[in-house]
Amino acid sequence: MDGSRRRLGDRRGRPRFEIVGQLWGALESIEPLHLHDLSRGGALLEARMPLQPDSVHRLRFSYAGQVADLQARVRHVTARPTSTAHDSFLVGLEFLSVPPGALEQIDRLVAANLEPPLGAETR
Repeated sequence: MDGSRRRLGDRRGRPRFEIVGQLWGALESIEPLHLHDLSRGGALLEARMPLQPDSVHRLRFSYAGQVADLQARVRHVTARPTSTAHDSFLVGLEFLSVPPGALEQIDRLVAANLEPPLGAETR
């Protein structure tokens, strides 16, 4: 489109197209979440926003310098009032697809947290 055909006052460098009617879209948000519990089958996370039960989400799991993408379904959401101005939500997830490398990472993380700290007495 050359400069002579532009409307007066339109400073866009590229043409735009008007959408008539509804056009569906998607929004992707990346937010670090606090992990409360973890197993091979799922996790309990704390989030600032409630996630829709039965919705499916993609998660990025990072541990010991390795990253894996997982797919999980929201199984339950519980409001958790806090002492701060922002409420939070406990979100229970069921893992749907977990790459083998991620399962190994989960196993290592769980095993590391089951071991007693150095110097702790065991009975």
